[in-house]
Amino acid sequence: MTVPNSDLLNRLLDTITRSADDENDRSSSGDCAASGESQEDARGQGGSFSGPSVVSLLADIRTELQGINRNLAVLVSAVQGNSRSMSRRSSLKPGAQFPFFMVPGVREELASVVLPPELEPVRTFLNDHDLYIVSAGLRRTASTVAPDRLRALSAFIGENYGILAPVLREIRRTYSADKYDFRFRVRTDPDSRDILIRLGRELGELGFAESSGGDLAVSGRDSVLDLSSRLTEEPAGRYFLTGGWLEILARKLAEETIGDLFEESPEIRLTLAANLSVRSGDEEDFEMDLFFLLNGLPFWIECKTGAREGWEEDLRRYRELADRYPVLGRNAFLLAADIEPGQILPLSRESGIRISDIPSFKKTLRDAVLSDIASGDMAGNPKAHLRKCSQEPERRETPPAFYARDPAFLRLVEFLSRMGISAEDRNTIPAGVNGSINEFAGFLWQNRARLDHFDCELRTTLNGGDLEIPSGEIPDRHSLNFQFVLWLKDLGFVSGYEHDKKKRALVLKDVKSSFYADFVSIYLWPAYLAWMLEKKSGGKIPGREKPVIIRRPAFRGVSGTLAEADLAVETGDSWKFVVAASPDESEEEFRERIKALQDTGIPRESLLIAVKAPSAGMKARFRSGCGVVPGSPDEIIREILTSVSERKSGN
Repeated sequence: MTVPNSDLLNRLLDTITRSADDENDRSSSGDCAASGESQEDARGQGGSFSGPSVVSLLADIRTELQGINRNLAVLVSAVQGNSRSMSRRSSLKPGAQFPFFMVPGVREELASVVLPPELEPVRTFLNDHDLYIVSAGLRRTASTVAPDRLRALSAFIGENYGILAPVLREIRRTYSADKYDFRFRVRTDPDSRDILIRLGRELGELGFAESSGGDLAVSGRDSVLDLSSRLTEEPAGRYFLTGGWLEILARKLAEETIGDLFEESPEIRLTLAANLSVRSGDEEDFEMDLFFLLNGLPFWIECKTGAREGWEEDLRRYRELADRYPVLGRNAFLLAADIEPGQILPLSRESGIRISDIPSFKKTLRDAVLSDIASGDMAGNPKAHLRKCSQEPERRETPPAFYARDPAFLRLVEFLSRMGISAEDRNTIPAGVNGSINEFAGFLWQNRARLDHFDCELRTTLNGGDLEIPSGEIPDRHSLNFQFVLWLKDLGFVSGYEHDKKKRALVLKDVKSSFYADFVSIYLWPAYLAWMLEKKSGGKIPGREKPVIIRRPAFRGVSGTLAEADLAVETGDSWKFVVAASPDESEEEFRERIKALQDTGIPRESLLIAVKAPSAGMKARFRSGCGVVPGSPDEIIREILTSVSERKSGN
């Protein structure tokens, strides 16, 4: 038997074979036993064990394999430190065909990887859970730029990401094509222009771009900014500009969150490590963007930039690791720069990972820390060191006072005050378009299947960007696409449009996607119900010129609970409160909203629960759990009109 490409193993096999043959010969002749010689004496006199002993050969094998592992550790560390494409999932996994053998000595070798002294608690903690650090902070420490400068620039990018995202995406595309000459041209307003020019200046000062500047051309009402530069070829600059800034920002926000929560005390111990390359006990390597221990409890944070489709596979990988190693899954976070707010909750539920965007990350992390303190699993008594201001007061939107002098809203306030309930105005639709919102909702819902593609693009286009909608050779003013564009302009979702003859498209200018996304997530479904109510009632309710509908009223009861309805509809001397299920909302979340309204003191008989197509099972669950029965839009409208008619005839 031979083993190719391994002289050492072949020697071992030959020796074992010869030893076995000689042992059989001696046993049959009995020479050794007759002369009284031991096997060791025979070896010393040039007997059958003439070569190196099996024990020494095994020791040589172990030494050589340990050397292989040390070399591989250095190689893997270098690859993971300088190539993001190679660090997602190593080929060192169970069943892989790779010249790597896990022997007891390997773990001791990994346990001795040189780390800064402050990271020893992290190493000890991970080793106790069969996880071993291969390297730490390789990419982060490769930069010659002062850490404070990088933190400051990361914070600037995070605060203005809505404006800077298109530039950063273009930089990523430039690097992906292995190019360094970068140019970005965009129409922009004065505030955005200043932010973009500052980014170019900062990159030049830090050496991440050889020359950066902003040339401005003004044509009519449009300002065109032309940013051009040559990007750095240094790995540190490339790492920062292609996503490393978010990892630095995550560390900054994490430290600020802990600092805001706790008073300075030696009993609050925070140990934080960035860019950890970790090997599991089953020979699998993976990377952790940020990992820290807070009084012995772990927090694992991954950072992702770019579209969701680009990190969907990584998210599944994190879920696998969190399931396999519960210590990682306890507090696992994914900080996504480009995620839409409406995707956060559904994706978090699906993946089991706490997903957050930049604006809400500190609150998400803060809530997790407070939850761990409440569980009693955190070492020491951290609760005693919470700052007095750590229990952050509930954030409230600034009341827009849209209904401040509206007689109907004043009647609603008076009606609720008799039950000990206060009412607040949460409507944020501008007064100039408030009356048109219902009609647009009806138009969009009726044509949703044909407009869904443009609707999705509109929500994902960043503020200030442009969007093209096909129009044909000559815009047909009666076409669905053109009517959609007119609605967007009239309601202020875009500043204007123009027809591009070459592209045969309507180019939308200055898309205000955040305003549009808020409308779709908060107002669209309730506005559709309001539109149906106006349509079914013929524009009038007996005794009034038109249906009295209040958008987004909020209520606070005696207990202090604050809850919000989607619509309040006046029916004679009483009111009906509509709660409409969002398409992205789970049934559990929907029930919690209903229960919150009931906790304020709103009677069950005044609540109308609107669901697009409620099943018999759903109706039974809501009836038993909340004491209310959801209905379809037609059923809700019919009930309102019936209630109005009954009250009118009763009067």
